[in-house]
Amino acid sequence: MTDSDLVAVAEYATVVEAELAAGRLESAGIPSRIDQHGAVGIFGPGHAGSVLGVTLWVSRDRLRDARQALDLEQPD
Repeated sequence: MTDSDLVAVAEYATVVEAELAAGRLESAGIPSRIDQHGAVGIFGPGHAGSVLGVTLWVSRDRLRDARQALDLEQPD
């Protein structure tokens, strides 16, 4: 999976939420990456929240499968 193949599948408020979603994808055989946008937590290092949010990325060719695994609505 190269960076140019990645698309954002979802945004989360905390790293914990993104990690849970990434675990669901892993269970479905879908590789993913979490991007915290280089931010530390709202209350400083070691806290899960981020003022910038957390993005979960997947390969473009697995986007539909990832959205289904995460129970996200499919675009029209």
